[in-house]
Amino acid sequence: MLGRHADSLFWMARYLERSENNARRIQAAFHYALSREDDGREEWKTIISESGSEVVFRNKHSQLTLTDAINFLLRDRDNVNSIITLIYKARQNGRSVRANLTQEVWLSLNESWIACETALKRPVKIRDLPGVLEGIIKGSSSFRGALYGTMLHNDIFNFLRLGTYIERADNTLRIMNSKHHQLLPTARVIGGNEGQSQWEVMLRSLAAWRSFNWLRKGQLDPASVANFLIFDARMPRSINFCYREIKSNLGDLSNYYCSNYVSYQMACELLETLNVPNVDNKKIKPSEFISTHIVKNNEVSRAISTDFNLCKS
Repeated sequence: MLGRHADSLFWMARYLERSENNARRIQAAFHYALSREDDGREEWKTIISESGSEVVFRNKHSQLTLTDAINFLLRDRDNVNSIITLIYKARQNGRSVRANLTQEVWLSLNESWIACETALKRPVKIRDLPGVLEGIIKGSSSFRGALYGTMLHNDIFNFLRLGTYIERADNTLRIMNSKHHQLLPTARVIGGNEGQSQWEVMLRSLAAWRSFNWLRKGQLDPASVANFLIFDARMPRSINFCYREIKSNLGDLSNYYCSNYVSYQMACELLETLNVPNVDNKKIKPSEFISTHIVKNNEVSRAISTDFNLCKS
């Protein structure tokens, strides 16, 4: 399974996870925009910039409007991280390893693509956006259910899960990095209602708003938000949770192939940094900690590529 097939499995999972992450980010930004007179202009600018296609957007649109931003992020094929582009690339990778997938996994992936292509065939109207986003998120959830419920938990399964959790950790870290100023110790004082709104956007983007409120009873403060998204091992999109899974998947692959992989050792070391008490620890500076772990997560991803002869698909 080393090499080309492993590469396609890894990137199929990464692209599909990224499409869901982007859908959740758009969903949270839209929820925020509904309460803003300017339609949350700065939030859309941030998302477009982080998609890596800001120049493409500016070349096509003289100004930023809510409709243009949404359709660029959903269906513009010149945007390398638009949802339609990502699900297409996930399906293409899936086709190349179809023989390694159960029928249920392949069908869930193929149906996600068909539903996405149909929903995004024409520009999306604002009133239709919530339904379109829910469909994309449900498609990704269906894929995960088929994966866990029908695939052997072998090397194929582990490469798929690695792609998912490397991508998920990257997404959580980058969203936190884009809003790290909200996590500074003085944010409680200077942020006011706008600061609280931004925390809500961040938590909603990571499907964490309701879970956080269950635990904190609606009490928003910088340290609690950061601790939850970085260190809480119960939270499926926290960095701690992601790296417990990455360590487990790489450990299984090390045992399967009887090899001591560099990527496994790196994942173990990174997980150790996530076992510190919390961001109230004076040795931890949230912005520095987040930016450092973005780099470390990328290094683990590159080590996986080296260890298993992957090349980006």
